[in-house]
Amino acid sequence: MLTFLVILIIIFLSIQVFPVALGINVAGKAGKAIILIIVLSIVQVGSYWLGLVVGDSFMHLMDGFRGAVFFIGFLLIGIRMLMETFNIRKGERTYSIDTFGHVALASLAQGINTFLAGLLFYYLKIDQLFTIIILFVLTVIVAIVGIVIKPGKLTFAFASLLYAIGGLIMLISAVYISFFIL
Repeated sequence: MLTFLVILIIIFLSIQVFPVALGINVAGKAGKAIILIIVLSIVQVGSYWLGLVVGDSFMHLMDGFRGAVFFIGFLLIGIRMLMETFNIRKGERTYSIDTFGHVALASLAQGINTFLAGLLFYYLKIDQLFTIIILFVLTVIVAIVGIVIKPGKLTFAFASLLYAIGGLIMLISAVYISFFIL
């Protein structure tokens, strides 16, 4: 069950690049699209990896509070994702971007949740390399889909729905893992 929840968390962390990818204008340039997809994916995976490294460095100091720390962390991730659903639905969370720096900054802003999840995964006995690979592959797929699909009401509603489901998954994971596993 824990492996299933971790994979679900990774799936919905990768979904975070979807609103950013929706706003990327590649104007038919395949090379530019590939580079921007790689930038989106590397920033997400880098944020996650940094969270894992920082978690290994100092999260042992909070071992006595691990259930509370995990619960509060994933509760915050879930609430943040749920709050963003309304902005995404209105089209306010998508960006009209076409430079590498803007894509990297927007992806870094979305990577905060991914960093926090990596930080909190210190408390779970998981295969870190496996989760990094899954996150990278899924982020690449989501970024490709986001760039290919044109922004519109339906795509904003779809992105909003994915964020809402992701927020609920984070909340459920916070409760289940904190109270029944840790």
